[in-house]
Amino acid sequence: GAKKAPPAGAAKHPAAAAAAPAPTSGAPKAQPTPPAAPAEPSADEGVGPSACDLLADFWQSLPSAAELASKATQPSTGPSALSRVPAQSAALWQWLTRNRWKPFPWVYLPDPVAFAWGVSEILFIAPIAAIEILVTVPVMELCKAEWRQKRMSWVRERLPELVRSVSRPLGRLMLRDPRNHSYLPWMALGGIMVPILFFWALRRYVNYGLEFSTLMTYHLIRMGPRFQLFAHMHTLIHKEGHSHNGFFKKPFEFLNCTSEWWIGLFYGVVPWNYYIAHMKIHHRWHNEVDDVSTNLDLDRTNPLSFVLYVPRFTLYWMGLSPLALFVQRGEWALIAKLVQGMVAYYGMTVALFWWRPTFCLLYVVFPHTEACVFLCAISYLWHAFVEETDPGNQYVNSVTILDGHDNIWNEDYHVVHHYFPNVHWSEAPKHFELQREKYAAVTATIFQDTEEGKLLEWLFEQNWDEMAKHFVDLNGKLTHAEKKDLLVRRLSVICDEKGRDGKRVEWGATSSIRDFD
Repeated sequence: GAKKAPPAGAAKHPAAAAAAPAPTSGAPKAQPTPPAAPAEPSADEGVGPSACDLLADFWQSLPSAAELASKATQPSTGPSALSRVPAQSAALWQWLTRNRWKPFPWVYLPDPVAFAWGVSEILFIAPIAAIEILVTVPVMELCKAEWRQKRMSWVRERLPELVRSVSRPLGRLMLRDPRNHSYLPWMALGGIMVPILFFWALRRYVNYGLEFSTLMTYHLIRMGPRFQLFAHMHTLIHKEGHSHNGFFKKPFEFLNCTSEWWIGLFYGVVPWNYYIAHMKIHHRWHNEVDDVSTNLDLDRTNPLSFVLYVPRFTLYWMGLSPLALFVQRGEWALIAKLVQGMVAYYGMTVALFWWRPTFCLLYVVFPHTEACVFLCAISYLWHAFVEETDPGNQYVNSVTILDGHDNIWNEDYHVVHHYFPNVHWSEAPKHFELQREKYAAVTATIFQDTEEGKLLEWLFEQNWDEMAKHFVDLNGKLTHAEKKDLLVRRLSVICDEKGRDGKRVEWGATSSIRDFD
């Protein structure tokens, strides 16, 4: 695994004490000069580096031309690496063509085809996504560095309460559950600001053609610092999919489905997909092999397995594999509703492509594909762990993150989300504490002081050491080495046609639906 990089430079504050002058040789001993009083601390002392400090440290850490040239000639990156390509390609082909069981309908998608599809999809989003990462992640770090400074204390104290002073009364007025008032500011950003940017970009494209500056301005703002807008919008759509009566009460019921049918259009979401496919498949089978977005037939310790998973999640995200399962089960009302959303979304996409194909590709197809890959990664992580001795245990099968760095509306309590879906998100931490003994009894899959992106990084790097450092053993008995072994063992469990619990007989059968007490 990659070594953990040292934190960005610390704040630099000079020592405050002044040294007394040394006495002259042979001269009478001078009276010691009292030490100077300590300098007054700066307004920002003790709160970490500022944005300027981070930028300065980054500039100093940039490698020189000689260092870059030296690195380019190292065996791992230089010409000698090419000599290993034939052997690596042969090993990859052998891995892709091995005999293995796959659940329906993925049995009809050969692994070499799935791998080529996954690579192509990742490469399609790579150029713009790379810029998004390279810009939005540092911007977020700079914003957080400034936010911590004492000079920003008045903003920290007043701005959140100012927003809440508006959202709380609006929540009581408009929402079925006023505890969801924090949704409203984000819905305003996603439902007003992002569409305005989209139509601004469309107008510029019609008048001036494709402009790289306009394209990146749109996508960078649409994603937000460190993908915060992207994450909040998709979480909102997820929450709305679980709210069958909608967020809004009379006379504001016309705003229900705003997230899925309006905001989601700019983030690549097919309307009704969460409401139908997510709820009626994923939350029936909970990643069991009949769940069309399952990853349990794949070895999750192998990073290449994720590439095979990309087309699987894409077909789920598009609604095609859910349709196959609903047809198998004869659930025609669900089919009709799902098809309604698919026809609306893809009909709009085709019409826009016919009118302005390049614009459609970069402003509609790209966000759709980007959502497929990014949400695919989150889905792959959330249910990657299975305890072989207790394969149906939901406390192990779903990940919980404590003190998460990106815990949006308590989505990090994923066990609560699956096992106790009627618990309001604001009550999830309390519910976790009430069930703490049950988590401890099975050594639940719990991490602390991290977030999904870092866990995915360690998973793909096979950095079990770093993952084990953040794994929480509530019983306090496991050593670091035992934590590593536990994680690798749970990631290595592969299910066959008998399913996770060994009881599966027929694909999509009602008897295979998982019910919890």
